[in-house]
Amino acid sequence: MNELLINIQQKLSYAGDRKKGIWLEKFVKHGVKSRGVGIPTIKIIIKDFVKDNDLNGLPQSKKIELLNGLMKQEFSEDKLAAILLMQLHWNSIENDVQLDMISEWFNNQWISDWNICDWLCVRIISPMIDNDPQNTIDTLNGWNTDPYLWKARSSIVPFAQCKTIESHRTIINDFSSNLIIRPERFCKTAVGWVLREYSKIDKKFVQSFLEKNKKYITQEVFRNATKYFPKSKS
Repeated sequence: MNELLINIQQKLSYAGDRKKGIWLEKFVKHGVKSRGVGIPTIKIIIKDFVKDNDLNGLPQSKKIELLNGLMKQEFSEDKLAAILLMQLHWNSIENDVQLDMISEWFNNQWISDWNICDWLCVRIISPMIDNDPQNTIDTLNGWNTDPYLWKARSSIVPFAQCKTIESHRTIINDFSSNLIIRPERFCKTAVGWVLREYSKIDKKFVQSFLEKNKKYITQEVFRNATKYFPKSKS
């Protein structure tokens, strides 16, 4: 398994562009390290690697071992490779197994920036909410009050891109109410993002939430949450 991990890393490293890496590090911040490999290239590398090494035939335990090995690496591209493997090639792994694994990623603080956090949320967890809502939301409920910023953020971000967002109004309200009172910027911005998407369905709900929590709402959150509101005439 170490050989597979090393081979993937070598291919990612070979495809790297240091100038792009520096740009991403400055853009994302949070002390991330980047090889400078774009998502389309990572997808190609992973697709070819899966085919050339018959990775779909690996036992589930070995798949999880490789995913953990990639996610614990310091480079963003290695972490994104794990997410893309799950999304595009190994989505047959049971949801509860994936969620347990992801929870450990947060517990180990292998996810520590908004880029990896949000890619994971919208590519992996959003479809879980659509396809297995009860079990997924039960897990997210535990994450919602977690002291680790990125785990807590991941309890709400997936709702922004799930197809069934309209049916989760109560959960969105409850989860957002817990996060908006926290001081961390990226807990608050997660709420703003989800409210923005929900405003396409029910602007009155969003208005009510903003009013009830106005002492915790930053300008950034308000601007994002009301992006699709009618513009006031000056």
